[in-house]
Amino acid sequence: MSILSLSLKLRQGLISLLLFAFLLPGSFIAIERAFYTQLVTNTEQKLEVHLYAILSEIQVSADKVQLSNVALAPDFSRPNSGLSAFITNESDILWQSDSSITQQFEPALLQLLPGKSDFRPEVQQGQKFWVLSIALLFDQGNYTIPLTVHVVQADHLLNTPHQSFLRTLIRWYLGIALVLLLVMLLAYRWTTRPLSRLDHEIRRVESGKQEQLTGRYPSELTALKEDLNLLLASQNRQKQRYRHHLSDLAHALKTPLAVLNTSPLSEQPELKEQLDRISAMIDHQLKRASSSGQDVWKKQILLQPLLDKMVKALAKIYQHKNCQIRVESPEGIAFKGDETDMMEILGNLLDNACKACRQQVQLTISPEPLTLVIEDDGPGIPEHRRKELFQRGTRLDTYQEGHGVGLSIVAELVSSYNGSMEVGNSDLGGACFTVQFPDN
Repeated sequence: MSILSLSLKLRQGLISLLLFAFLLPGSFIAIERAFYTQLVTNTEQKLEVHLYAILSEIQVSADKVQLSNVALAPDFSRPNSGLSAFITNESDILWQSDSSITQQFEPALLQLLPGKSDFRPEVQQGQKFWVLSIALLFDQGNYTIPLTVHVVQADHLLNTPHQSFLRTLIRWYLGIALVLLLVMLLAYRWTTRPLSRLDHEIRRVESGKQEQLTGRYPSELTALKEDLNLLLASQNRQKQRYRHHLSDLAHALKTPLAVLNTSPLSEQPELKEQLDRISAMIDHQLKRASSSGQDVWKKQILLQPLLDKMVKALAKIYQHKNCQIRVESPEGIAFKGDETDMMEILGNLLDNACKACRQQVQLTISPEPLTLVIEDDGPGIPEHRRKELFQRGTRLDTYQEGHGVGLSIVAELVSSYNGSMEVGNSDLGGACFTVQFPDN
């Protein structure tokens, strides 16, 4: 359920991220480009007005071009104004405005068709200019004179309002982004609060702190809550039925078996052996059937209290051997499963280690994934006999080393949690059992 809640939250976060990563920058770029395009268009229109003003004042004679400055804008007469004009023929500059002296611009001798105009950017000596040119034929009676008029504007006249607009746009967008971020955070918190509460309740159910989901949720989650409660109730009823049936079965089988054990016939070696095997098989099957295994709701069981009980009990049982049991376990480590199952696993492995050891037994527990390592300083287990330890129906209790009793039960319990168990050699000199639970 935590995965579902996390998935929904990540989906909302991804939508917000896409909004900031694409929508805001995309709209910013679109507005900036639109404004810049409009500036270029306005520049062309302004140069076109100046161009027609120049055309209206041109006076052409056989050897020169004259122009009255009366109708021209003052910028054509002022140095460093950023605006200049030129009149050229196919080979030379026939006229240029006073402002062009400081502009460091050389007009290209274009071969335009008469009546055609050309608006373009040009870069000269590291500076950018916007140029509008038009080609004309002036009729002089018996002949015509081809002329080209150029009106030039420095790029800084266009770039200055563009940069000013960019600064204003950035300030506005930063403000909009902050407001949107605040609104989205509030909306995200408000929309995910029910998921967080549901996730918190499910965690409490998993940890065994409550049995049902009791919170009030929106209609979208109410059906899910009711379904989960039905599943929890059904599972609890099923577990109770299993426990009652197993208790009845244990009582029904143990009582006749106890009567048989008190019979004089049970003293016969062959019959006693069969009764012991029946008793062991009953214990084996009951423990296997009562194991929780992969429960739908994995309750977290703290291992430290279980370890304290087991170590104290085993120390009393094997007091005659002066058995030293050392435990290395981080604080707060937990097992996601049934307490009885973990007691069965640790109890069998530690008991076998105590039986086989000379004096030392060591239990090492590490998390992520939960790993149990049980070692002893006994004679160890021959490698060719290790596979027999977990075979069903093998008389493992005949091993003189002490290992084998209940290991088939342990193996099945570990397998029910998708775990694994391996047998190797211990640094202490004896056997080493490693149990790992990848889902913990």
